[in-house]
Amino acid sequence: MRLLKKSKWMWVGIMLAAVPLILFGCAQSAKERAASAPKPTQEQLQKVELLNRTADDMYKRVTQGDVSGGREVLKQLNDQLPKIQFEGITTADGIRALTNVLNDATRTFNAVKFNPNEGQLNAVRLRLATDALTHASQPMWLQYYKQLSDDISKLEKSAKAKNKADLRKAAGDLSLHYSIVHPSLLISRSATDVEKMDSLTAFVKGQAEGSEDPFKNVLNAVPHLVQILDKLFMKKETTAYLPYADQQNPILWTLVLGSIIMSALSFAGWRLSKKDDGVVTIRRSEDA
Repeated sequence: MRLLKKSKWMWVGIMLAAVPLILFGCAQSAKERAASAPKPTQEQLQKVELLNRTADDMYKRVTQGDVSGGREVLKQLNDQLPKIQFEGITTADGIRALTNVLNDATRTFNAVKFNPNEGQLNAVRLRLATDALTHASQPMWLQYYKQLSDDISKLEKSAKAKNKADLRKAAGDLSLHYSIVHPSLLISRSATDVEKMDSLTAFVKGQAEGSEDPFKNVLNAVPHLVQILDKLFMKKETTAYLPYADQQNPILWTLVLGSIIMSALSFAGWRLSKKDDGVVTIRRSEDA
């Protein structure tokens, strides 16, 4: 028995007709996820704002040399944090990052021998982290882009010059400055992107400190460092990463998915039209 190619195109037509429904379903799902996302209450926002003011107070005291005053304010932060619900404000990764930086600061300020440098670093990390919670669109940690970008440039320059001492210093500076904004990044950005930056900074530091000939590996890592840094700080478009299905780009993801489906169906239709001149032969089982 032979079937006309019209029957094949009927199935292709059905599949193509289903594409708008698929896209509509994807768009609706994205909208539903955004609508169902928990919204912070006014009470939550007020508590977070108080946390931010308290962290600012601690930071000012510590930078002015008032360590005992900073320690007292740190106690207030430890009292405030457990009373705040962060749903709708940051992710579980962000909450862990904030808790960890607060714990680090507490250990530093309660140590038998206080380290002023560590104390100031923890005060800065904590200040930037609480600011990230209250200023999602324009957090203070964005100011560190130039510093980190300069560190990467120095890393590249020293690798090209094959100067291991300068390379080690540049890698150490990059690691230190990145650690300052690390908690804030986990509060504000995708944990996946932050983990990429974590891996890259750890890699170049390990190469600079441990490898006998680290220069080629570091130079290979530099473009990736620049790319992910720009993505985290939203400085320019990055083309190496496909859009992912998050709440920030649901429409973009839907359009990409739709384009893929349309391309696949169009190709399938073309293949069907070419095979056996559009006619397919169906054999009975006894003829096989």
